[in-house]
Amino acid sequence: MREFARSVGADSELQKHLDFLAGFGGDAANVRCRLYSDFAPHSFFWRMEYSSREGWKTGLVGGLIYSGPGAPSDGSAPSFSVSLNADAAAGRQHMWSIHTEPQQFRAISA
Repeated sequence: MREFARSVGADSELQKHLDFLAGFGGDAANVRCRLYSDFAPHSFFWRMEYSSREGWKTGLVGGLIYSGPGAPSDGSAPSFSVSLNADAAAGRQHMWSIHTEPQQFRAISA
């Protein structure tokens, strides 16, 4: 991913969003962000995890979604995501955006 960002002159754009995710939860001893591959090219799925007495628990989840030439954020393939940023929606420049997703919680009956 970093190599791709560097090759298109967008390494600082990618790093800005990685830094945001790294510092989002506050105390690094109690919060961590894990990155996973995503189906969309040059994008990640991410998951915040919080330390608890029972171990690491999943918190906020989402995607670090790439948009650029050939990958607009207008709801179409390949990312199927939408951005309100006109440049991202049109795919005019190489950029990433952070998207969040609702978590599914299972009701536990007593």
